Amino acid sequence: MQKIIYQETTFLLKNKIIKRGISEISVVDEGKLLFLVLLVSETARKLLEKEKKLTQTTDENGWSPLHYAACYDWSPRIVQVLLENDASAAYIAETEKRRTALHIAAIQGHVEIMKEIVSRCPACCELVDNRGWNALHYAVARKDSSRVFKECLRIPLLARLKTKKDDKGNTPFHLIAALAREQRKWARVLFNERKICILNKRKLSAKDIYRGNFGEIQVINPL
Repeated sequence: MQKIIYQETTFLLKNKIIKRGISEISVVDEGKLLFLVLLVSETARKLLEKEKKLTQTTDENGWSPLHYAACYDWSPRIVQVLLENDASAAYIAETEKRRTALHIAAIQGHVEIMKEIVSRCPACCELVDNRGWNALHYAVARKDSSRVFKECLRIPLLARLKTKKDDKGNTPFHLIAALAREQRKWARVLFNERKICILNKRKLSAKDIYRGNFGEIQVINPL
């Protein structure tokens, strides 16, 4: 049985995810992989012991196994296994948008995964994508839930990113201000925070964006 599970896990990781990307995973394959990942983390550990380079292997988009684990939230345990084997996997950025697994976990709202990543790789919090966005920018870009952002603020390593600027000088609170005009839940987050006087490159504060006619499309670029 262990041999069969090992072979199935290896096949899915190497031939379907790594080589062809997650878009090529069928519902059956995804369900099988989910089952395997949740039940046989020790098997995954043994696989990585034998094939250590798997954590550094990327598909055509630059996604590593950690990117996929962060995206689909199969289990924080799997993220733990991957990082125990190779903590540097947290620093792998995708090819085009330069997003790390932490960014992916943030946009997906997987806070437990984020906690696991930052606890093992604190310095990866400082990594930004091709627009200068950090993990908190991505937590805001989720748009439909302020809960994720508020939970991130309870994690000290992430909370200190709230005043960090992207390439346009926008902090996460500038993005929040753009959303707050239409969504009251974001307005409450905005005005519960005192440090919202930082100016972006257009000399606008988060309050300016909230009070002015600046729609989210002008502040939050398409992902």
